[in-house]
Amino acid sequence: MNVIISERATREVIGRYEVHLAGEGKAPPDEEYFDDAWQKAIADRVVDAAHRELYDFEMQRPKTLYESSV
Repeated sequence: MNVIISERATREVIGRYEVHLAGEGKAPPDEEYFDDAWQKAIADRVVDAAHRELYDFEMQRPKTLYESSV
C-alpha cells in the first residue's frame, strides 16, 4: 500500500511511502499505515515532526506490479 503525504495548505505532495503491514484476519486500520509513513517522512527529514496537523495523508493502492515496487 502506498501512503501519500501532502502539505495541507498547498496540497503539495511531500512524499509517497510504500507501507506493508500484516493484520490478523483483517487489514490494519488506515491510521497504522499513516503512522508508519509519518515515521519514514520524519527519518527522511521532509516534514516538521512537531506539526503533524499541517499534513494530509492519503491511501493509494498500487495499480500495477511496477507501481507497487517504486
